[in-house]
Amino acid sequence: MDADRLLIPPLHLGERVTLRLTEPTRDLIGFVTAVAPLTLEDRHGRLHQIAPGTVQAARRVGVSLGRDPRKASRDLLDELAARAGLSGEPVLHRISDLLAGRAAPESVFAERDDWADGPRRARVDGEWLSTNVDDPELLIALCWWATRQNARSVQVRG
Repeated sequence: MDADRLLIPPLHLGERVTLRLTEPTRDLIGFVTAVAPLTLEDRHGRLHQIAPGTVQAARRVGVSLGRDPRKASRDLLDELAARAGLSGEPVLHRISDLLAGRAAPESVFAERDDWADGPRRARVDGEWLSTNVDDPELLIALCWWATRQNARSVQVRG
């Protein structure tokens, strides 16, 4: 069965889904980057084109919750900020809280790991997005970008 017949409404670009596939049997979690043919991008940035008739089950899934960012050690946060070239006091957020209720964008920034626009910059390290961006719209766009790389928490440094 095809994924577009399993989900109502049909899949949209940018959505995060999990698929149970046959031939070979496996589960795949990723963001929809194309619907014809169905293609998912996994957290490593690899694209998976799904062969017709190989989707056994499909389910939309939200952004990963992750650990409570307030419980991260200050040493870790400072190290991640230094790697990104940031300083100042961190303001911490769960990315899932910032993105709650928002529709996923069809696409995100093409860069992986590091993003910069003049003095504004962001870096993804493991489950963390570190940035000096405080513009709400751009911060949301960076959070969507970071979720595609498995980030779950964000620290904003002034």
